[in-house]
Amino acid sequence: MKKLACGAVLALGIVGALGASWSLLPIPREEGEEGVRSWIGAQLDTTDVRNDPRVGAFVEAYGPLIDSVTYTDDDVIFALGSRPIHFQGGRMLEEGRLDRGEDCDPIFYRYSLEPLTEPSPLPEENPTYCTDVLESLWGRTDHEIRAHGRSTTFLDHRMFVNNLLVDALAAVEEEILEAATDNSSVATWINELNITYSMIDREIAGSPTRSHHAWGMAVDLVPNSYEGLNVYWRWSRVYDEEGWHRIPVERRWSPPQTVIEIFESHGFIWGGKWAHFDNIHFEYRPEILLYNRVISNR
Repeated sequence: MKKLACGAVLALGIVGALGASWSLLPIPREEGEEGVRSWIGAQLDTTDVRNDPRVGAFVEAYGPLIDSVTYTDDDVIFALGSRPIHFQGGRMLEEGRLDRGEDCDPIFYRYSLEPLTEPSPLPEENPTYCTDVLESLWGRTDHEIRAHGRSTTFLDHRMFVNNLLVDALAAVEEEILEAATDNSSVATWINELNITYSMIDREIAGSPTRSHHAWGMAVDLVPNSYEGLNVYWRWSRVYDEEGWHRIPVERRWSPPQTVIEIFESHGFIWGGKWAHFDNIHFEYRPEILLYNRVISNR
């Protein structure tokens, strides 16, 4: 095994975060950050774990939190938070719990970077994700998790979120308020925003997996009214047990497209793009967006 010197990953940004952990590769640093990003995208190859785009996306997204990265022939081991995390084909499992591989799906998946125009296809089986990365970084108990969070205000609504989200939400808020000055749909959405949820310890409905809400890594933005439109797959399934996943986009309530794009530009994915749609839900998953940007450019 070869251990790469990633302790210096605390130097933020792709050059710092990826440069250290990908130091087996001759990165052309003289071309600047954009040159490094383009070069990495061209080199990524899932047949070689060192060049797997999921590994690259994870390191770019969470570089400041990674103490070291160790490569083996078919695995990558991240010294992350309180315990080692194994890549294991994208499943990201804690050392000592690798036998759960068959019970967990890879944490990376296809996420459309384009505006939603038609329902996302329903998978053959509902995915089940293990939360080892979240537990390693932020803990398992309410006391441990809350030690990594704090209260913040978003569009005049108070929320308790993970510390990682505070600056991201502040940037989202700034851009949304700016957009509202000449976009009436955004201004109306702000005025209609009624309730905001973040840290709630619960499982994903219909799944044994704890929701990202449990770690304060997701927010639900609830309006005064859904205007009689569909907003959440389980509610829609009550009235249309067989065809809920085919409900047209125009019959689903949605935040303005500008709001969705602003959230995505700051590392949040939107639950409205899931097959099991949840249109009030935004989840901080920068690695998902980074991974899909890379594979979409191939």
